[in-house]
Formats: sequence, structure tokens, C-alpha cells
Amino acid sequence: MDVALIEDPGDRYLKNIGDNYDWVKCIHTLGPVGTNCEKAALKWASLKCGNAALSLHDSMEQAATQVVACGCSVLLSVVAYPQLHSIIYEHISDLGMLDVFIMKTDDMVLTSVTGNMPTLCLTHPAPEKLLPPEMKRIYAASNAHAAEEVVAGRGDGCITTLAAAKKHGLQIVQAYGQVPMGFTIHGPLKHSGCRDATFEFSGSTRKGVRPNDTARV
Repeated sequence: MDVALIEDPGDRYLKNIGDNYDWVKCIHTLGPVGTNCEKAALKWASLKCGNAALSLHDSMEQAATQVVACGCSVLLSVVAYPQLHSIIYEHISDLGMLDVFIMKTDDMVLTSVTGNMPTLCLTHPAPEKLLPPEMKRIYAASNAHAAEEVVAGRGDGCITTLAAAKKHGLQIVQAYGQVPMGFTIHGPLKHSGCRDATFEFSGSTRKGVRPNDTARV
């Protein structure tokens, strides 16, 4: 695994594009259409396993369960997902981390039906700190789901992606721009070398750690 920005043509990530993921038949991740996870899954698939299908779920937990049951698919998660640690440890005997990459999210925006500051906002727990502290909020399953809930009349605004805002005709109140975000790929342990992986410290100045020391992970 080599963590690098996925969108830079000269980056280390693309230099490792030869990793063999031909066995992947499906990528499971958080839906609905318009999530940053969907965007990341499509990008990763185009580089690693172009023939893989994409399956979107109501929660990352549901997606992980499907990956365990399949044996020939992977989970794409995002490091900001609040319960990612629970997913990892719940499935520790079945799934391992296969890949990690950084990709810029879609533009994150605060939207409303009217274009005015909303009074009741839908938000996924991950980006809720983008809201003013005094803002009343209802939690949604994803950024894209938040936009759907506003259209359904369950609030008058939301934190969502620009793509979801445009899809549902919501007005932008404040734009926060793209966020460089980490995404992780989890799959069957038989395809994972992570438990025997090593990494090298380069130029560390911590006491007792020398440059180029190797550690187990």
C-alpha cells in the first residue's frame, strides 16, 4: 500500500497501478448516487479493476456485510466515516485493508431550499462541524441522502455535495470547497498482505527512531 493523491498524474499511486485487482467483481460503498464515496469508488475502479460493478448501500456497515458474504468484492470506505473503526474490528477475521489513497471530495456546500440560511439542517455526522454550533440538525445516512431528505420536506437545508445539490435543485448558501480525503479499500484476507506489511520511516526526528528504520504494522 502506498498512500498518495489519486488525481495527480505524476504521483506514487499511479506508479503502483500494476497491483492486481482483477478478482474484484464488485465495489460496495455508501450511497445513494452523489456521495463522495461513489465518486472515489468509480475513480479507484477505473484505475484498478475496470470491469467491477458498483453497489451503493444505505450504510457502510451494510456494505461491509455484503463484502464478507461475497468473497470476491471490496468495501470502499472513507476515513471520516464515524464508525469505520467498528467496521474494521467487527470483521477483523474476514476482511483486511488492501489499499489506501487520497482524493479530493466534491465541493462541500451548505444549501437551502430558498437560498437563505436554513433553520433546520440535514447532515451526515462526518461534516456536521461545518454547521454553525447553534444550528438545529437532523442526521442523515450520507451527504447525498441529506439532500434527498430536504427535498422530502424533512428540513429546509443541508450539508451536502455540490453534485447532490445540483441534482435536487438546492440553493447554495455557503461553499466550503473540495477536501483532500483518505479512502480505504477492504477485502478478503486471502487477498491482503497488510498483516505482513512494513513501512520505512524517512527523516523522522523522534527520539529513538532513526531515518530509514523499518517497523511492523
